[in-house]
Amino acid sequence: MSPRSTPPTVAWIAALIAGLVALPLLVSDAYILHVMILIGINVMLAVSMWLLGVSGLISFGQAGFMFIGAMTTALLTKSAGWPFWAALPLSALVPALVAAPVGRLSLRVRGVYFFLVTLAFGQVVNGLFAYFQDPFGGWYGIRDVPPPQPAALFTTLNKVPFYYLCLALTLITVGVVYRVSRSWFGNVLWSIRESELLAASVGIDVPGTKLIAFIVAALFAGVAGSFYAAYFAYISPLVFTFEYSVNMLIFIVVGGFASIAGPIVGAVVLTLVPEMFRMTGKYQLLAFGLILILSMRLMPQGIAGTYAAFRARRVGSSLPGSVPSPGVDRET
Repeated sequence: MSPRSTPPTVAWIAALIAGLVALPLLVSDAYILHVMILIGINVMLAVSMWLLGVSGLISFGQAGFMFIGAMTTALLTKSAGWPFWAALPLSALVPALVAAPVGRLSLRVRGVYFFLVTLAFGQVVNGLFAYFQDPFGGWYGIRDVPPPQPAALFTTLNKVPFYYLCLALTLITVGVVYRVSRSWFGNVLWSIRESELLAASVGIDVPGTKLIAFIVAALFAGVAGSFYAAYFAYISPLVFTFEYSVNMLIFIVVGGFASIAGPIVGAVVLTLVPEMFRMTGKYQLLAFGLILILSMRLMPQGIAGTYAAFRARRVGSSLPGSVPSPGVDRET
């Protein structure tokens, strides 16, 4: 059984969620809650990219879909006067609808050409929103995006409501993506990743399956963008750049790709590290790069993948009569 097919223990997940729910009761520091919110946003986007990567695709257009979701929320809440709770589902739907034709076009090419097409899409979205001052705000973006309702609760000085909203959206995103990855559809995605020709030979619609994964990934990127707009009350083309998508890919690489724990761990670690070294100024990026290099050198399977392999060897060596073979990783 592969690492991705081994579900984490229910007790561990319940304890983790309970700890996250109780965190604002134990910690009153607004900065810590702000960092946790940043982690939640990054987890949502990294997990959405990971789902697409399950089928063997890596998209550099996730920041573009996130920007579309953020812009939808900003326009609906500030210009049209919609409440955030009505704008949120539409902000997820619009990127998904845009992803349908974009995915159909980009999935016609493979390899580096797919990267280039998705990269071009992200640049087009960014340039389009930057070019039109009305209604997108141009390079200056849109400021004073209304918060969720009630506005008296979701204030700039009160991070707790935003924290719980981010936690709820993150748990929904992770839960849905996890269930999808372990469903029959997820098995189809994994089979496509292993061999497209073999999957097609048994009757799997490879382009259609990839397109669905592309759309679902865009949908959750839109959710992350919608919350981003409501939390920061400001969006700009200078935020949702190509580097944003690259960072999500780095989260997955550092965390590990074998299971959904990988992008989560990567997002947590690589969001905390820059914050820990923020006071050092120029050494902040140096610490980020050093961790990336060391993780790829010492843990090529990622943090989560290395831990899973270590645990598998430990469990295997503790079984009666088991003699682990040198250089061979036991599967759980």
